[in-house]
Amino acid sequence: MLTLSLRLTSADGSAQAGDITSIASQFNIVSDSLTDLQDRHARPSDHGQIVIIDPTSTIVCCHLYQGLLKCIAVNPHTPLPPGANGHQQHQQQQHQQHSGRGSSSHSSRSSSRLVDKTFLDHYNVPIEEITIMSMVFLHGCQRPTLAVLYQDKKEIRHVKTYEFDLKTNDKSETGWMQSGLTGAVTCIAVPSPIGGFLVIGEYSISYFNPALPSPPRSITINATIMQCYNRVDDQGIRYLLGDHKGMLYILVLILNNTSGTSTSQSNRPFQVVDLKFEPLGTTSIPTAIVYLDNDHAFVGSHLGDSQLVLLHTEPDQNGEYLEVMETFTNIAPVTDFEVVDLEGQGQGQVVACAGGFKDGSLRIVRNGVGINDRAVLELPGIKGLWSLKENLDAPIEDTLVMSFLNSTRVVRVTSDAEMVQEEMEGFLNDSQTLLSGNVQAGLILQVTPESVRLIAPSRHIQAGLISEWKPLGEQLISVASMNATQCLVAVSGKTLVYLDIGSGAIREIRRTTFENEIACVDVTSIDLANPHASQVCAVGLWTDIKVILVRLPTMETLASHSLPGEILPRSMLLSRFEGVPYLLVGLGDGQLLTFVLDAALSTLPTPKRISLGTQPIMLRRISSGQGKGETGGTSNHVFACSDRPTVIYSSNRKLLYSNVNLKQVATVASFNCEVFPGALAIVGSDEEAVLRIGSIDEFQELHVQTFPINESARRIAYLASRKCFGVISIKVVNDEPESVGNSMIETSEEQELGFVRLHDDQTFDLLHTYELQREEAPQCIAAVTFAGDPTSYIAVGTAESESDNMPAKGRILILEVTENSQLKLVTELEVKGGVMAIKEFQGKLLCGVNEQLRLYSWKTGDNLTTESNLTLECSHRGFILILSLATHGEFIVAGDLIRSVTLLRYIDKKIVEIARDPNMDMLTAIEIIDDETFIAANNASSIFTLIKNTETTSEDEAKRLQWSGGWHMGDQVNRFKH
Repeated sequence: MLTLSLRLTSADGSAQAGDITSIASQFNIVSDSLTDLQDRHARPSDHGQIVIIDPTSTIVCCHLYQGLLKCIAVNPHTPLPPGANGHQQHQQQQHQQHSGRGSSSHSSRSSSRLVDKTFLDHYNVPIEEITIMSMVFLHGCQRPTLAVLYQDKKEIRHVKTYEFDLKTNDKSETGWMQSGLTGAVTCIAVPSPIGGFLVIGEYSISYFNPALPSPPRSITINATIMQCYNRVDDQGIRYLLGDHKGMLYILVLILNNTSGTSTSQSNRPFQVVDLKFEPLGTTSIPTAIVYLDNDHAFVGSHLGDSQLVLLHTEPDQNGEYLEVMETFTNIAPVTDFEVVDLEGQGQGQVVACAGGFKDGSLRIVRNGVGINDRAVLELPGIKGLWSLKENLDAPIEDTLVMSFLNSTRVVRVTSDAEMVQEEMEGFLNDSQTLLSGNVQAGLILQVTPESVRLIAPSRHIQAGLISEWKPLGEQLISVASMNATQCLVAVSGKTLVYLDIGSGAIREIRRTTFENEIACVDVTSIDLANPHASQVCAVGLWTDIKVILVRLPTMETLASHSLPGEILPRSMLLSRFEGVPYLLVGLGDGQLLTFVLDAALSTLPTPKRISLGTQPIMLRRISSGQGKGETGGTSNHVFACSDRPTVIYSSNRKLLYSNVNLKQVATVASFNCEVFPGALAIVGSDEEAVLRIGSIDEFQELHVQTFPINESARRIAYLASRKCFGVISIKVVNDEPESVGNSMIETSEEQELGFVRLHDDQTFDLLHTYELQREEAPQCIAAVTFAGDPTSYIAVGTAESESDNMPAKGRILILEVTENSQLKLVTELEVKGGVMAIKEFQGKLLCGVNEQLRLYSWKTGDNLTTESNLTLECSHRGFILILSLATHGEFIVAGDLIRSVTLLRYIDKKIVEIARDPNMDMLTAIEIIDDETFIAANNASSIFTLIKNTETTSEDEAKRLQWSGGWHMGDQVNRFKH
């Protein structure tokens, strides 16, 4: 047992309540004491571990082993925090449910406590009750009094009390006992001055107080299993309870004195005269409930998303007394998953079977940057996009310039989120725009193939065209780049012209001509001292295919770097990340080159190369409010537009790349307007023909999309040829409720029904369902393609669900997905045993059927029956129960319920065992890393690797898989993918 404290570790140890955020980093978790309670000769409890402390904090009682209590006396000289008396800590872990107390029963121990250790030596107290369901210490007793809820050999449940003598370190029965508590699972201690305790059962709730002669108070409830509880008030009058179906209830103790809870005016003890039990509404299936304050409660769930709920005194239109205020994503438990590239971006996404029962769902888990659409407009043919603001220093960008093949539109977003087309005097609308942006003095620049135009907007004193520059003769501008005071244009292909645009007029400063045509140019300022002007520009050339750094204003070449191959640079950008200057170059084949520049910006070192996609890359600078930039404002990042759009940013002086959840992006612009703060304007592919306004998520974050299915999804398989997922699931349904005796209680039997579901791989809509037989549970599923048959099928293995031991029978189902997305049964083969694992193997079907490994071949023909399509080719015995299979080439690895890992080989139409793990282990998942390395996970929440012993000359050693390494994860692994 380990006790921990939250300690303030500042020098003076003092802090005001108002500045708790500023000193949060000074708090540390400190270990107070450690007590070893291990007993090598005792048998662990079948119903989990229970650890409780009595209300006066004098003794800790632990039920870890059958027939034994581990008791630890608390050192009386150890100072306790204020308010510790009268509270208790209770932790109980069961196989599929947890009980939780929400109120903080102990704050941290004082940092000035005595050097005496918190715990004295522990001692054992035998107890005759073997199967203990729950136990609590009672409040208001002279001696520590323990109430124990237990089950006898006849499976009848009782509750009795014991008193502890701290002097003799022993216990004695008080003589109080209650029997026949059908379905009782949990005890809840009621604090003083009320005292006593509650027993929560499947069919009833009872209140007992051994200290009073009054009879117990009980109420009947509809059959359910309470998962967790939490006390609402300090007096212990109200309790929140959550059941296994996700229903939240409130339990209220009705007292003989309802005018108040204080005993200052009367010495008469409080008596509970009745219990009131009301449903509040539906939440996620709770694992823990914590009542916070002001009618708010937190519902922690293992099987679904956790929730923050607000409790109301009046019901809503659905008759519920609660409102979900916030949801916290939880994908556990993940029973299976597939890794697929759903959007064809070359980025694998995890499609997982998550949650359970009514909170079951399919989840798409993706790493990268998420774009949340705020508005989507159908605008085909956009070739260029830029955002404008009132002036250079204005934070709001409310205007978009959209360039088309032969025209340009200027639109402004109003406060009503409407896009209004603007007629800006001096702005050419009947020509394609190559570049547009804000410059000094509140002016706007427009570059077209024919000219460079400096325009004053309507709010300016001299609205309209201020200055214009045109190339000589009939020369055209091919590419352009600008900052607040400078503009560079490529004229007639090879000539680079440097224009000054920062003095209210356009002045040509200098020009230079290269040997080859200019493919791209950039003059973004990365000078921290002068953010509105640049000392260098970058130029990318055709034919010779090189990147050049050019000094401004002299136009002399500072450095050049030839690019290997024949792929042209299509876009380039000078940018500074965390103070480090970079030159980014996007190539026509989707590759990105990154040059780290020196402080003088005069050399081009060997670049790093990374593949971002397969199409040409367009680099655009965007702003994000996720972090502070070099100037203390928002961070500047780079958006790489391509068929696999990527955001480039820096962390710890290292460039990082996050994929964006969009299929293809042609161009992008920052668009931080009042209606859409911190947004981006994004143009998709020509086929998509839309302009979207979206906000950007955190970088390098796991993005989870949820598709509820309201049942437990067990396994999943992807059928690429039909673009759908096959999912096997189990749904718990109730039979018609029946009354029990003369009471109002209703009970009903729960049945599990198995299904094979077909879901679309884009919308995840349910396409079709194949229902299994009653008392049949689906165990495994795989997408298979048999030798000699081009059709892809879904193979499903089942087992009888009512068997307590090894399943006696099961079925192999081969289902075809038709063109109209329907599941059609092609082959059904009944086998003697449960089909627990299934896998495609060399155009055949490999199955684990109880203790046998079977390989079936596939035959087609018009005269074949639904059973004769599958023919048993060979089999191999030597297992207890095969739970998982993995294949690689001609090798097979089987994971067993008891006998760990076995390596086999398929040769000459036979399955031959090569080696096995000599240790006994209950496996939950296996996978093959390569021909000689295998990874496995067991039910002890550990993973380990095994290797073939290829160096030994001993035949016996060669038949043993060697343990290579292991790690205790602390969490169960259900599936590996490699």
